[in-house]
Amino acid sequence: MADETPDLLRMGLGQGRPEAFAALFDQHARSMLALARAISGSPTDAEDALQQTFLELFRSRNALARAADLEAYALQAVRRCAWRLGSRRKECALPPEAWEMAAPEERPAAEASAELERALAALSSEQREVLSLKFDAGLSFARIGSLLGIPPNTAASRYRYALQHLSRALGGSR
Repeated sequence: MADETPDLLRMGLGQGRPEAFAALFDQHARSMLALARAISGSPTDAEDALQQTFLELFRSRNALARAADLEAYALQAVRRCAWRLGSRRKECALPPEAWEMAAPEERPAAEASAELERALAALSSEQREVLSLKFDAGLSFARIGSLLGIPPNTAASRYRYALQHLSRALGGSR
């Protein structure tokens, strides 16, 4: 089904065909999960948001089949779901004792990963959202702006400020 035309995919989605939803999942789940993670700050909440979103997409399959842009529709749906689940956000940072259990050669990578997670968590949710849509979904600032309901220049500014903050937080010179 992934090789079929968008019209056939839409028809399959409207009919609730499992292979159509599998194709939609294969095409967009990675960027949807990354966006949900950027919003919630929690891998568990992000997975819950993705699962809940696909349930909601199936329930509203007629509207999904009429969507002008399936990717934007799916990203907007997971965004709404992640924000709803975000109200019960939990911190998911690894405790230092988890690093001690890692093999010595894995510790620097675990520490760098934890440092990056802390730096990302320090960003505003709006900046994390734009970073995810740019990096994970590969969207242009125009599409990000359209999806978030903001001007493209605002999306670009959030992106630039997020990169500057990350650079400073990770020891860069910016």
